[in-house]
This record gives sequence, structure tokens and C-alpha cells, in this order.
Amino acid sequence: MDSPPQEYTSVLKAIKISLFILLASYSTYAQTGVSIPANADIMAHKTDTIAIFSDVQNHGRFGSIKGAVVLFFGQKWKNDETALLTDEHFYNDTVPGYGGTFRFMQQGATPQYIYGAYNAGTHSGPSFPNISINNPNGVYLDDLSDLKIRNNLHFENGHLYLNGWNLVVGNLSPGIISGYSDRRFIVTGSNVGGGFLYREHVTPQDKQVVFPIGTTAGSYSPLAVQNLEFTSEDFRARVFDNVYRNATSGNVISGNNVLKTWNVGHNASTGSSSYFVWLQHDAKDESPAFSLLREFSYISLYRTNGGWDTIPPGTVENPGKLTNGPLSISSYTNTRTFPGGLGNNVYFSKSAALIPRAISSLGFNAYRISLRMVETNWAASREVNILQYELQRRRENEDSFYTVKVVPPKTPRSTVNQNVQYYTVPDDNFYDNWTYYRLKILGLDGLVAYSEIRKVPWFYEIKVSPNPSNGIFYVSLYGLPKPVRMEMYDMAGRLHNTRILTDTNTRIQMSRLSAGTYVLVFYDMEDKGKLLDRKQLIILK
Repeated sequence: MDSPPQEYTSVLKAIKISLFILLASYSTYAQTGVSIPANADIMAHKTDTIAIFSDVQNHGRFGSIKGAVVLFFGQKWKNDETALLTDEHFYNDTVPGYGGTFRFMQQGATPQYIYGAYNAGTHSGPSFPNISINNPNGVYLDDLSDLKIRNNLHFENGHLYLNGWNLVVGNLSPGIISGYSDRRFIVTGSNVGGGFLYREHVTPQDKQVVFPIGTTAGSYSPLAVQNLEFTSEDFRARVFDNVYRNATSGNVISGNNVLKTWNVGHNASTGSSSYFVWLQHDAKDESPAFSLLREFSYISLYRTNGGWDTIPPGTVENPGKLTNGPLSISSYTNTRTFPGGLGNNVYFSKSAALIPRAISSLGFNAYRISLRMVETNWAASREVNILQYELQRRRENEDSFYTVKVVPPKTPRSTVNQNVQYYTVPDDNFYDNWTYYRLKILGLDGLVAYSEIRKVPWFYEIKVSPNPSNGIFYVSLYGLPKPVRMEMYDMAGRLHNTRILTDTNTRIQMSRLSAGTYVLVFYDMEDKGKLLDRKQLIILK
């Protein structure tokens, strides 16, 4: 008798293994499907392929090793709060845990549901090692339950609907989300309230971390963040339809906007970290006015005391690249840097200048070079109808900005479609506290725009010596007649020491620490904890 074709052999093997596991774990099958008892300890090894064709209620322990595949064709997978989905690390804590892949597969024209039993608020409950979405009808988070995936969420076909609940990807890392595109992504819902996609422990080493989300199956609106500081943070994000006057309430703003609002949060204890943000949208989500003025668009941040802010237009990238699939020619990405940090829960939208005004892209910088002098510079990638630039400053004890220098445009007829650099515009500023600088741009048509604000410290110096040391070292403060908070971290971002420095020269003994490189971070105690400086310290044993 001829051997069956290879594809049938694979299916028979899957069914055989599935039946073996169900019997070995004393599972029962009834109308409700497969029930894994609390005392069960199932293990799928790296060569195993398991097929489950009914619903699952997991009360026990369902382990898997990298290479194992669990094909789930049932309609609902439900975990108990005490259930476990273990991996290699559970059985041997000297090896990393990756685990097998749970593939949610189509069986008929119906969606599937996951009751993960995880709680994103308390960081507790069972979690899957890896999940792959392969159901064109979608996979939904079931009511009253969040879902956590420790390693990899992969999209083959279809969407993952949050359905008002939260999805956490990563375990002490941002994890991996792969296979996403404008046809396969995480649907957060179109309303103001709803679930978030969380990504854990985002650090500068992770660079761009993408949140492949959208409001509905046909409206892909992803975002990405980059943490520019050395600490790790958990980020969460969702997107909803429309832009509201008060971010989540009030009248809908239907003028020169993309009709989306991105809600981003993080767990940082202070707002001093810096971030880079990407927002991507599709042309079909633009208002008519925005479409006409797209090249003059920018990311707008909602401020509680001032509403949606206005900044000079920035660079628009087309097509957008926040995808693992083919680039969509109708997608556009805007970017913005937030050097002063973000609040723990913020809202972004996209706007465009109502009239094409002076600058299409502007980079402005200010920095102290001596006890008296501050240098500023800026670069315009395009100038249109510029009357003049005004360098403005506000010292810490002042209530408003004022002009300290007027700079005429370099370009003939005040218009040019190429880069224009304004180097080394100095300001004589002898002052012993923070100063804030911005650029005011005046157009020939009377319109006014402003650059982002740059904060510049007074002249001070923090020295750490000896460096390297044996763990006993001195911190010397010059020009800082105020309390300074020092925090000491290792290179993994773990805090080892916090203390308040009030003397100009302080002896610090940390000889108990292991040899290695540490980061000392200094904050101004009298000025809302503003960052003063960072120093690397090497401890030798």
C-alpha cells in the first residue's frame, strides 16, 4: 500500500499527538470542549505539533518548548487565574524561556476568543509564550480579561481585537511583534475609552518600538516611540477616531486634522525623560483641509492648560514605514521629539498650518558655552515669505518671553526651497538659574510661528573623582548653591543609591558594589527635579 501524502501524514501525526496529550493529562471532552485539570502538567516538546479542535479550559499547567506548535481550531481558549503556560525557564532557571507557539486558526467563518486571565494593572496572571494570529475573521480578547504574551506576537492573517481590554507584549523587555501591516494589526476600537497595547521595559537600546494599532479593521494608524534616556519604561498606546477639543471631550475638531487621536502613556516616575515619536496615518483618514496642506503638517500635543499646541511644520515621510508588509503609498508618517519628557498619559493628533507659512521644517538649538555666553543655531529646510527671525528668552524668574536678537532671513526675496543654516547666534546671558529660549518666526503675511522651547542651564560643573575608583569617591559641585539629588544606577538601569548633596565636596562610600560601570544622575531639588548632569563612574576591585 502506498504511503499517504506528506500533508496527510502531518495531520495524522498532529491528531495522534493531540489525543496522546489529552489522555495523558486526564482531560475530559464534552460540549464545553477540552478541560485541563488543575493537577495536569502537559508538555509540548520541540518536535511536537498539537491540534486542538474544540474549546479549551486551562486549569492546570500547559508547557511548551521552542519549536513546539499548538494549532488551536476551537472558538474559545480560557485560562484560570492560577493556570500556567510554561516554557524552558520554568523547568530549568539557568536557560532562557522562549516556549512554543500557539496558533489561533480558522475553523469556519467565525472569530475566536481568548480569556487570558491576565491583569495588566496588577501585573499578575497567566501569560502565553508566543501567539500567532491566523484567522481572517479575527481573534478577540474575551470580556473581563487582559492578555499577556511574553515573547512574540505574530500576524499571519487577520486582526487581534482588544475589545475594550488590554494586551501586554514582552516580559522585562518590549517583546516582538511581527508580521503586521495595514491588513494585519491590533484593533483598539474607535471610541475614546478602550484597551491599550502595552510593551514592557523599553530602553534606548531598543531604538524604535512599534505599536501596530488601528481603530477598525480598515484603518491602520500605528505609532512608534524611542526612549532617549538610559532608564527602562513600560509604554502603552491606543488610537481612537476624531479629535476632540478637550482631548477626550468637547466638540469634534473637523478642520485641518487627521481624524485620529493617539493616546500614549508610560510608567516613568518623572517627566524629565526624552522621547522620539512617530505617528502614521492613511490618506483616507484626513480631513479635506489637511489633505491640501499635508506638507505643512506636524504632531500636536494636547496640553491641559492650553489645548492642542502648535509648532512649526515638520518633515512628512511617504510612504510610511511602520509595517512589516508592503509599503502603502497612501500612508504618511510625522515625527516629533519631546526633550522635556511627556506626562504619564498624553494625547497626540496631527494638524496642518491653515495657510502655508514660513517654515516647512525647523531645527532649533541653544546651549551654554561659558559663564556669560549662550549660543543658538537653527536650520530651515524651506523658507517661504520670511520677514525675520526673533531669538527670544525667558529666565526662570520671569513670566514671559521677550526678544533679545532680530535676525533677517538669508535668502533672497525671503523664499527658498533648500536648506538654510543659521550658525552661532550668541546671547550674553550671565544668570545663575535656568533660561528658556525659543525662536519666533514672522512671515511677510503677518503670520507668526514658534520653534520648540530649549532650556539652558546656568554655568555649573559637577566633578566625580577619582574615576576609576575602588567605590570610595568624591562629588564636587561648582555653581550649585542648592540641594542636588544624586541617583546611582548600574548599566541595566537598576537603582543602587539615592542621596541629597548639600556640600560643595561630598565623600561617598559605595565599596560594597561590584566592579563595573555605573551612571550617576544629578537633579535640581529646588526646581521640580530638573536634570542637571550625568556622569559615568567606573569601579575597579
